[in-house]
Amino acid sequence: MILFFLIIAVVIIFWFYKRTVPELFGWRKYLLILLRIISISIVLILLFNPVIYFIKSITQNPEAIILEDCSESMLQKNDRYSKTEALKEFKIAIEKKLISQKYKIHKFDFADGLNGNPGSTNLSRTMLQLAKQVDLSNVKSIFLFSDGWFKDDNLKTVEELYIPVYTFDPDFSVTDFDIKVQNLKYNRTVYQEEQTPIIVNVSAKDYSGKVKLKLTANKKLIQTHIIDFASKDFDRITFETSFEKTGLQPFEVTISSDSTNEVNKSNNVITGAIQVLRERSKILLISDKLNWDIKFIIDAIKQNPHWEHDFLLKDSKLLKGRKRAFLKDEIEKVIVLFLDNNGNLRLSNSEIDIIKRFVRNGGGLIYWGKPLDALSDILPASASTIRTSFQSTFNFTEESRKYQTFNLIMGNAAENIPPVDYHYIKPKMQSKVLAELENEEHSAAIIFCNIEKGRILQFAFHNLWKWQLWDANDNYNKFIKNITSWLSSATSERFIAKTDKNSYFAGEKIKIILNAYDEKLYPILDLNAKITVQDEKRKKVFEEFLLTDRDEYFCEIEKLDPGKYSYKILDEQTGMQTDGEFLITPDSPESRDSGFNIPLLSYISMQTEGIVLNAKEFENFEIGKVEIIKKEIKNELPIYRKWFVICIFLVCFCLELFLRKRWGLL
Repeated sequence: MILFFLIIAVVIIFWFYKRTVPELFGWRKYLLILLRIISISIVLILLFNPVIYFIKSITQNPEAIILEDCSESMLQKNDRYSKTEALKEFKIAIEKKLISQKYKIHKFDFADGLNGNPGSTNLSRTMLQLAKQVDLSNVKSIFLFSDGWFKDDNLKTVEELYIPVYTFDPDFSVTDFDIKVQNLKYNRTVYQEEQTPIIVNVSAKDYSGKVKLKLTANKKLIQTHIIDFASKDFDRITFETSFEKTGLQPFEVTISSDSTNEVNKSNNVITGAIQVLRERSKILLISDKLNWDIKFIIDAIKQNPHWEHDFLLKDSKLLKGRKRAFLKDEIEKVIVLFLDNNGNLRLSNSEIDIIKRFVRNGGGLIYWGKPLDALSDILPASASTIRTSFQSTFNFTEESRKYQTFNLIMGNAAENIPPVDYHYIKPKMQSKVLAELENEEHSAAIIFCNIEKGRILQFAFHNLWKWQLWDANDNYNKFIKNITSWLSSATSERFIAKTDKNSYFAGEKIKIILNAYDEKLYPILDLNAKITVQDEKRKKVFEEFLLTDRDEYFCEIEKLDPGKYSYKILDEQTGMQTDGEFLITPDSPESRDSGFNIPLLSYISMQTEGIVLNAKEFENFEIGKVEIIKKEIKNELPIYRKWFVICIFLVCFCLELFLRKRWGLL
């Protein structure tokens, strides 16, 4: 249609310019004709909106991917060749078969991802990166040349590609012997000079002699152990040791033999690290009488191995057993102080000052029994004019629900609390009543308040110890331990960071987790916490904001060099901060991967509908012939939508007007 109108337009334009006044000759006339034809053509294009189609024919060959493991474990050798060389013939034969079937081949080396760090092998990460680099829609198979020792958390990513993965089982056997330290088991945190076990699992392959196992710390030999593998190939050794220095203490376990023809000596050493704390947390109890409450509180404290306790009897003097004690000496390193007043507690002025200073500096105080006027300025409640004690049960208030310590004993556990002997008290304005007595006045039973940095919990009664006789679920002991932990936790202990391990192999992912709680022990969910990691020279190597995962914050760090690192996490909004340490050893986890992990290779092939090929099965293996696809691609060119078409129209139209006027036609 547009061609018909275009032909008519061209004829009319030539007729229009056949005679002009004044008369034009030669190139001038044809230039004006050309400009007018272009302008009219563009007008017709805009009216009829024509689309130009281009058809392109392409041939699409089937595609295959060859993945070759280049991690350090592939360098392991037997008496003939390495793992890589053992797979070489398979690889060459597969490439020939693919070429003969006219496959398009994509080749990649991988370790901790495509061309990644050879110190680790991660197949899932490799597949994710592969999907970004290659269009997998026409990939018919993946050939995986690897020993199968992967460090993936799971292999779902491989399965979700829905592409058959073919793996290989070459004739690779190690004839020389190999002794190795397989792994370690130990407590991540211990106390200074505390005996701690370090359990070492060792194995020997094709070896029947004696080996020496050594434990060293700070380049100092701690212990040795001789193991005879004459009748066994595995043993578990336990070292008992202690650490004098505090902080993150690295140690090393080494296995050695007199023979020199061991196939792999890189797995003879393994390194660990233990966080050594200065001392146990100390709980101090002071009472004017050794009663059942004190006895059962001490029993509950003993259940936590990280706590130690002292009891002082306050008569006319302060006694520790039969010896005189002084509060200024005994309160050193104390985190929680229990005060029990049965009515005869008399503290000296110096002792009162020491207790007040202890609380204001961040110590926790749990006060039990009759109020003491001498401590009225720090206790959350003062004494009433009624001096006689009474008996009643008590109930927890709605205010107590804000504290997880009391939430744990709500419901059936609280119903088993028997009547207690209580005193009337007057809570202060800033105090929070956590429990009320069942009397006409609903007087306060348990009160809490903060004094500067310290926390104080006051119980206006005695004989809570009877609870543990009535309850078979150990709720009394749990309650005592919980209030002790709560009163001992400073602000920094509500902002807690930890690594998933103390010591990492080179190339391993470091994960740091942060838990943050408010003063009510509720998780804080709106922090903007930043972590800064420094090496031993205090050089900043990593800085990032933490990510959130439910009630936790976390970050994952990769590609750090071996060494000792410290980290600090700070939230500027709340001012809370915490720090910690971790160690990266130069050891590679790849050095412990001997032979081929055939079970895992078989699992991958089975889950993806591939097969494991050994030398015998490979002779009959044929790559399925896939039909070459021919496609015609139709491309459209809607020229009426192009901006330059309007520009050309404006230029031609204006230029024609300009020339007509210049040459006297207007």
